[in-house]
Amino acid sequence: MIKTLLAGMLLILSSGSNDVKGLTAPVDSASSYLITGKIRNYNNEWIYLGHSDNIKRGMRIDSAKVINGEFSFSGEISGIAPFILGIHDKDNKGKIRPSVMYQGPFILSPGHLYTGGEFDGQSPLTAYGTKAQDEYNAFSKKVGPLQKKLTNILGERNGTKTKRPDSLNTRYRLVGNQIKDAVKAHVIQFPNSLVSAYIAKLNLENADATTIKSVYDPLTSTVKESVYGIALLQMLQSNELTSIDRILPSFNIPDLKGQLVSLEDSRGSYTLIDFWASWCGPCRMEHPNLIKAYNSYQAKGFKIISISMDTNKALWLKAVNEDKLSWLQLSDLKGMQSETRKKYGITLLPMNFLIDKEGKIIARDLRGMELINKLEEVL
Repeated sequence: MIKTLLAGMLLILSSGSNDVKGLTAPVDSASSYLITGKIRNYNNEWIYLGHSDNIKRGMRIDSAKVINGEFSFSGEISGIAPFILGIHDKDNKGKIRPSVMYQGPFILSPGHLYTGGEFDGQSPLTAYGTKAQDEYNAFSKKVGPLQKKLTNILGERNGTKTKRPDSLNTRYRLVGNQIKDAVKAHVIQFPNSLVSAYIAKLNLENADATTIKSVYDPLTSTVKESVYGIALLQMLQSNELTSIDRILPSFNIPDLKGQLVSLEDSRGSYTLIDFWASWCGPCRMEHPNLIKAYNSYQAKGFKIISISMDTNKALWLKAVNEDKLSWLQLSDLKGMQSETRKKYGITLLPMNFLIDKEGKIIARDLRGMELINKLEEVL
């Protein structure tokens, strides 16, 4: 899955442990945080803390010296923020490498948080001690196995020799729905928690508006006014524009020759608007399914418009040629900064919308045989 504040780093969901107490020190004020910890077998090296107090702002990295396995960080924070901890990697002989492996997310909030673990290249760091972190640990304990299932299904689905993609898609949706149900249950249990809003924002990327609304509505006004409450509302508003039975918002995007193409050009046909990128493995694994659907229903008026989230034209064109995509290809080459992506509320790739002859959305996020079955129904 996504693609987020922590994209590209090693993500390990953490659960609480009672074996990580290290240094102790007072927390000076209601907005002060203190992180203390102990990492066994990691001495006189550096540990790094990456965090951001603003969703739109880049992550800042703080560092601390680990002395006799112990370390600490302190500062001020309003509300909560996810953070990650990074320690140096080591080779097979136990020699420390310059590369840093990050783990998380953990939850930064006012109070004293205990962290730590074993430096063996396998065991995850853990954190506990604040109300926010303990709440997140409880949620992670429930959802962690489901996240692992999703990862395994993705691995199978992206395998080049898989012979049962539709079965995997069904399993993927089933587990995804279980995660959404867990998010909804958590919010109902903790409607006045900032962590609830963070969990919802993190786990409902590309969810339909009905699902997001069912999670957003129970939150208290205080949480709705928080950074993550506002982000969740913005996600809801964007996804409402692309809900079933809504007219898909228009766009004007250059094609391969640089000519602007409008969504209105597809009126009069059933059209799949498909968002992808050359670097997106799951996107390209879906291309054989799109080719099959296109070849089967093109004569009946079915069209596909692919919108790439690439920034490199050469890589985009290379992928189009390699995957033998014969339908209309568009991209403004702005990547994930594309205004169309933002307008459509897309946070994960691939994503698609099937519209009817009038431009009304009749299905979204179709995979494998789902597209064939829907086209068989309407054409």
